[in-house]
Order: sequence, then structure tokens, then C-alpha cells
Amino acid sequence: MKTLFRIAIIVGCFLLAIACYVFGIPYGGIAFFLLGLIFEALFWIGIFKKKKNLV
Repeated sequence: MKTLFRIAIIVGCFLLAIACYVFGIPYGGIAFFLLGLIFEALFWIGIFKKKKNLV
């Protein structure tokens, strides 16, 4: 369940980043662009984060 939840959060961050870019760039919304950068960073951190062994 933890792996599925982690993947869902990573995909959610990716989709939110894309949505923020789509809404922010055409209207010049710097806030949406910055939110997109934050969500994209969270996505990449989630992809490359090392898993801790709980054994």
C-alpha cells in the first residue's frame, strides 16, 4: 500500500505541475509558474528518492 500511495503522490505532483504551467504561462501568472516549479521539483525528488529498508 505504501508503494501505491507513493506512486499516486508522485503522479499527482506531476499532473499539478503541468496544470500550473498550462494556466500560468498564457496569462502571465507568475504564481502558477512558481507553483508548477515547486510541484515539478517534488515530482523529481519523489522519483529519485532512495527507499529506506525497514528490515
